[in-house]
Amino acid sequence: MSEPVAYLVNGVAFNDINRAKFYSDVLKYHKKIKIDVESIVPIPLYTAEQLHPRVKMTQAEFDELEMWLINAQFDYSELKKTIEIVPNMKWFVRSKEKEHGNYWILAESRFSDMPRYTVYKSYAMTFDTKEEAEQWTNPLTEAVQLPVEGE
Repeated sequence: MSEPVAYLVNGVAFNDINRAKFYSDVLKYHKKIKIDVESIVPIPLYTAEQLHPRVKMTQAEFDELEMWLINAQFDYSELKKTIEIVPNMKWFVRSKEKEHGNYWILAESRFSDMPRYTVYKSYAMTFDTKEEAEQWTNPLTEAVQLPVEGE
């Protein structure tokens, strides 16, 4: 979470915490003004992310959007500033406790129909939903959502 970019003191908005604190101190100094104590304390109003929301999309989604914009001969340089690339997330089943610094992850076996456990994430079974992953859990394992690299 980022720092607030606006503050409220006694109904007056400030975009700088130092100015808000100074105004608060001035109000405290002039005791003849009858003000609630809560209204003298600078109250954070919003953060920069709330003022300038970013669209979250995966790299594959961004690549597809970029292709469409290029084909439409659209200048999207300003649009790129509002897009945040997030990793692809999948659900995994892994051990609740680490063993020798690694989690054991449920993986498909190459030699039988029965799944096995491995410490290598590249062999792990992935699930699209938490419910699918929870079907494979037991008292020693848990369903967790983790980023998937290179998909």
